[in-house]
Amino acid sequence: MKSVVGYSLILSSIVIAGVVSLLLVLLMPSSIPQQRRTCEPKYFDQDRMVCVCNSTYCDTLDPLPDSYPEGYIIIYTSSQSGLRFNETSNQFRSLSQSDVATITVNSGKRLQTIKGFGGAFTDAAGINIASLPQQAQENLLRSYFSPEGIEYNMGRIPIASCDFSTRGYTYNDFENDFALTNFSLASEDFVYKIPYIKKAVAMNKRKMSFYASPWTAPAWMKTNNDLIGKGSLKGEPGGPYYHTWALYFARFIEEYTKNGVDIWGLTAQNEPSAGNIQNFPFQCMGFSDIQQRDFIKLDLGPTLENRGHGDVTLMIMDDQRLLLPEWPKVVLNDSVVNDYVDGIAIHWYMDFMVPPQRLTETHELFPDKFMLASEACAGANPLANKGVVMGSWERGERYSDDIIEDITNYVSGWVDWNIALDMRGGPNWVRNFVDSPIIVNKESYEFYKQPMFYHMGHFSKFVPEGSVRIESLANQLPFNVKHVAFLNPNTNQISLVVLNKSENDIIITVRDSASGEVEDVLEKRSIKTYVWSLYV
Repeated sequence: MKSVVGYSLILSSIVIAGVVSLLLVLLMPSSIPQQRRTCEPKYFDQDRMVCVCNSTYCDTLDPLPDSYPEGYIIIYTSSQSGLRFNETSNQFRSLSQSDVATITVNSGKRLQTIKGFGGAFTDAAGINIASLPQQAQENLLRSYFSPEGIEYNMGRIPIASCDFSTRGYTYNDFENDFALTNFSLASEDFVYKIPYIKKAVAMNKRKMSFYASPWTAPAWMKTNNDLIGKGSLKGEPGGPYYHTWALYFARFIEEYTKNGVDIWGLTAQNEPSAGNIQNFPFQCMGFSDIQQRDFIKLDLGPTLENRGHGDVTLMIMDDQRLLLPEWPKVVLNDSVVNDYVDGIAIHWYMDFMVPPQRLTETHELFPDKFMLASEACAGANPLANKGVVMGSWERGERYSDDIIEDITNYVSGWVDWNIALDMRGGPNWVRNFVDSPIIVNKESYEFYKQPMFYHMGHFSKFVPEGSVRIESLANQLPFNVKHVAFLNPNTNQISLVVLNKSENDIIITVRDSASGEVEDVLEKRSIKTYVWSLYV
């Protein structure tokens, strides 16, 4: 009986919400156009849905207002049942004494500052974007980067090739050219990376931050004389090969800057542990934590400073969570290195092996260093549906679950891997096919937005750079309901993201002592972002 009464109350609130939504249209600033396009669905199974985009149509979001009317909350819902950023609204009521299924937001307790969310501009991404007609290309980029999209503010750039290229290449294959007089960008940079990066910047109202990561040095600089397999730089830190490798970073920054792309950050090496594995199948280069420490101290840090790049953000590790906190403890125990390093970059592939408390432990050891989740993708496990799975809601949930887990343990941002792949999950020169939030079907001149795209958007759209994580406390919620809350101090807006991985609808109360509380239904297998302005 209690359940029936509860749902009756919810139905009544839905009717009220319809009236409230109409009022909000009238109350919103008139400068913001209400022109949203909804998802055009395509089903690959009963519950595996994507949204189809092409040259003439693509779903959009309205630009967010600077503030919301006092006393109102806006609710965006995406669900396995087919909702994609479904927008509703409700009105706060006075606080009650009930503590049943409650999430309480405390804007007075502020934690880490958020850097942002984004994806990688790989060769594969550029190849797939280029395979579409011009207007479809525009729609794809706008979906990620414009105010009518999910507004990514971060981008990762591979330094030369990686497995998501069609060949192995570097920027200087001239043996013993220690001065890098023959250093030059590749054709891929000018065709598949730089043009789309510049378009993303042009259409984005938010400031974008790009960080670059190397997979390997030229073969002549490595102990195995190859781009792949077990191998590291020849010699020792402080020696000619390490010094030249540091110069390689600086030259990359200078060439990209010359071509109109500012580099905000660098990681010292992509997955340095991979280059210590015998027969590793694609581009890699091995470092130990000690080698990375000494390379930064003797070569990379001084070279960046001397060439005028001391303001570029430097991140260490760029590898699996299981290396925490030992790797940063070794690298950052040197005071000189500590001064050069700004952050710790982390990949998600082995998160299931390591409790998230390792992140909090690392933060407590190095509270002045930010942590960034710098690479993730679904479909990488060869034992579990390798490659693309069209319309997988579960993969979207994995994204949101990991984002919430990371951020509630002091990570400051979360960056996806390829922003676009083909129907197989490539191209990839070693056939290491994976999944992506956007899949391009060049044969039909269209692309598909996977559930992962919308899960990313529930964070990136509503949590701009400079937002601060705030405390959110749950009472009597199932274990498979996750949540995280943010305050944007520039606009005084609160965003609460709630993920329901259960197979049941759940009635919850969202409570904010400054605004009141709202009762809502968390639909089964859904993600919601609740947004409201804080009036004090």
